[in-house]
Amino acid sequence: MALRLKKYQENALAALEAFFTAARGQRSADDMQSAFSDARRAALGESAPTLPYHPFTAESPELPIACLRIPTGGGKTLMAAHAIERAARLYVGTSAPLALWLVPSNAIRTQTLEALKTPGHPYREALLGYWPDDRLTVIDIADCEQLRAQDFGSRAIVVVGTLQTLRVENTTGREVYAYKENFEPHFAAAPDADFFERVSERDLEAQPYLGRGDLGKIKRSFANLLAWHRPIVIMDEAHNAQSSLSLEVLKRIRPACVIEWTATPAKDQNLLYHVSAQELKAAHMIKLPIVLAPHPNWQESVRDAVLTRDVLAREATSEPDYVRPIVLFQADQRGSEATVEVLKAFLLDTLHVEERRIAVATGNQRELDGVNLLDRACPVDFVITVEALKEGWDCSFAYVFCTVQNIRSAKDMEQLLGRVLRMPYAQRRTSEKLNRAYAHVCGAGTAQVANQLADRLVTMGFEEMEVAQFVQPSLDADLFAERPATSAPAESVFDLPLAVAHAVAAILPAQVKVAEVDGAGQLTVSGLIDAEVMVQVVAAAPKREREHLGRELERHQTRALMAAAASERGELFAPLPQLAVPLQGRLTLYEPELLAEFADFSLAGLGAELPDFQRQETVRPYLIDVERGHMQVREDEAQYDLGLDSGTEGIRREDVLRVLDRRLRRDAILQPDMIAWLGRMLDGLAARGFELTYLARHLNDLADAAAAQLAKLLKGEKRVVFQQSLLAGSQQVRIDRHIQFHFDPQVYPARWLYPATARYRFRKHYYPLPGELKEDIDAEETACAIELDRLDAVKHWVRNLERQPEASFWLPTSSDRFYPDFVAELTDGRLLAVEYKGGYLESNDDSREKRDIGKVWAAASKGRCVFAMVTDAKTAGMSMATQLRQAIGL
Repeated sequence: MALRLKKYQENALAALEAFFTAARGQRSADDMQSAFSDARRAALGESAPTLPYHPFTAESPELPIACLRIPTGGGKTLMAAHAIERAARLYVGTSAPLALWLVPSNAIRTQTLEALKTPGHPYREALLGYWPDDRLTVIDIADCEQLRAQDFGSRAIVVVGTLQTLRVENTTGREVYAYKENFEPHFAAAPDADFFERVSERDLEAQPYLGRGDLGKIKRSFANLLAWHRPIVIMDEAHNAQSSLSLEVLKRIRPACVIEWTATPAKDQNLLYHVSAQELKAAHMIKLPIVLAPHPNWQESVRDAVLTRDVLAREATSEPDYVRPIVLFQADQRGSEATVEVLKAFLLDTLHVEERRIAVATGNQRELDGVNLLDRACPVDFVITVEALKEGWDCSFAYVFCTVQNIRSAKDMEQLLGRVLRMPYAQRRTSEKLNRAYAHVCGAGTAQVANQLADRLVTMGFEEMEVAQFVQPSLDADLFAERPATSAPAESVFDLPLAVAHAVAAILPAQVKVAEVDGAGQLTVSGLIDAEVMVQVVAAAPKREREHLGRELERHQTRALMAAAASERGELFAPLPQLAVPLQGRLTLYEPELLAEFADFSLAGLGAELPDFQRQETVRPYLIDVERGHMQVREDEAQYDLGLDSGTEGIRREDVLRVLDRRLRRDAILQPDMIAWLGRMLDGLAARGFELTYLARHLNDLADAAAAQLAKLLKGEKRVVFQQSLLAGSQQVRIDRHIQFHFDPQVYPARWLYPATARYRFRKHYYPLPGELKEDIDAEETACAIELDRLDAVKHWVRNLERQPEASFWLPTSSDRFYPDFVAELTDGRLLAVEYKGGYLESNDDSREKRDIGKVWAAASKGRCVFAMVTDAKTAGMSMATQLRQAIGL
């Protein structure tokens, strides 16, 4: 079954598209830095922090390498399957790519390979969405000899293997580097290139059928085939592949590009895009928050886990879809108190659980093999394991995690907890109790256990603020109790040397308590700490303790900010009216896509000239490699899916039109209309002296130029229709009380957050911390936010997130959605939308359109809503604070 991509997944893939498009044809490290930065800003917004781009190597700076950070449960394998097509189309320029999919272990290799090959599996369906079954090959790297020479360039080939298979210092004797007689046909037309590995004396020793006459000959190896055809490399869990030897492996196979996927990127990875856990929650991909219940002993932990499942099972009976909540138990190692056998006996004898409802999944007992836990007929409600389940084991019915190990020393907890986070069928449930995960653990106290669980979640790719928000200690004994409207001050517990703990308490006597536990200090911190005092506290500690103390205090500060936020106290942000438009006799939310309903788009009367398309004297393929010898022509031709191998007489006008139509297709344009426009475009280019052969060999550049011209034409048509909708008449936009936007107190899917330790602390932001706002208080948007935060007339406000239509307030434009930078609820009940524009942008066309639609929105509200476009003091002739006060009539 094909899975529809979630919005955050589409956005992540769009970031890759932007990067590959910008990187195409670049040669230097500086050019690649620009391409990387441009793609980040296009995907994350202008406020995105600037990150350095680390070139693949000094010798090959042009090779694109990008990392996407996806937390546990985000579906990175599905996204990777879709990413192959993006890289092939936008960078490599081929319809028949070679992809090398590298995973960290043999267990994951087996699971990934099976998923990519199994008919009906979402990963397989993702590939089939781009290549039909008869043009797609998915193969284990161990079976690479099955590949035929004619497969390369005619089929999409996905080879799945482990990095360990390739990661060796001495390649002699390793299968992937070995001379294979079956590969002789592959190398019939191979160039005499320097990048090929040659037969050496060691190879003669390892492979006796080679003779001395073979010395220096190009090895007929799969590694050499990869180096020749230059694969798209997919690197799973790429933070584990940052060693110098891993880089040497990649250099050997000469990738076309590298796409890295991880939840926890290493420092030097090129982090192109970051998906937050909040985004996963907003997309209903993971169960959050995690309701945490600590217990003094394992028996109580197990008992309450069973009781929790019983409550959830009753809730599940009212769901429209079948859900059977499952408990995942982590037993102790052999020789400890609560082993698998002891735990199972406790379930059977003391809690009277039927044996058929229990499955044991360990190295020796594999009672889940062949079992479909999602089947209605499956009786299993409890799964017992010790370390990690089978790699890739996934069951979204897992709701309750229970470890009988002490949380401080529990091993493999991250993987097991990750199993519990995944949502059933990736959709929100009717019962809020079924939108959460539950953890029963053995630990001394709630605050300390919460802190230790937070450590585990950070290693799974969560940010500190997300951890603070998503780990909710249970209220007394009731895991399902509603949160109070006013929460108690945040409290954190962590360990320090006793002398250091007392030193901290001396500086913060009102907020810190110290207890001695087994000769060490246990620090309990409550409430929000002044930022300057926190710096003093860390500076007063011995150097060896400063990093640990600073990290724990920052985490506490995050929790304290969260507890103080209006959203966490249960306050609601007033609903914001949205613009509506009459459509077929009823008011409808004015989506930008509706412009196609209001206008009958036609290309018939629009120009088809491409003035920006100019002749290039040399062929510039998307992937440039001057060392390919006579393969240059063959690879260039293989890019364009037009059968150019047969020579110029094989190029037909209808083939060029067909490919262009497929690449440029738009829902708003009928296909005959598009074909006619493309025909006029080709006629115009022919009149300028462009031969059909030349256009075919530069088809990617031609498609880019045509797409840009088409977008320009459609934008002009949409702008006319859009302006008409703002004027008086039957189609004029208006406001209706039934069409409103609500900020969800529990959903704020920011991709990054303003630091909790920044110099200025926002006091009125509705959520704990503003999202996607620069830390520098002198940055223009941040300075505007500070002035808004200081206004007495503001009750609370939100840093409105770009490109988040489900979670942010927006107004329509002629081409897209307009997300005002800030939205505020005033103390008098009015609503204020603020857009900041730097002086150099304040008067451009985009700003004028946004100002117009903002004024229309405010006017339609009859005084309830206010719109302000704020700029710098020099441009406006007054301070930002004055501009804001004037806008709201102060």
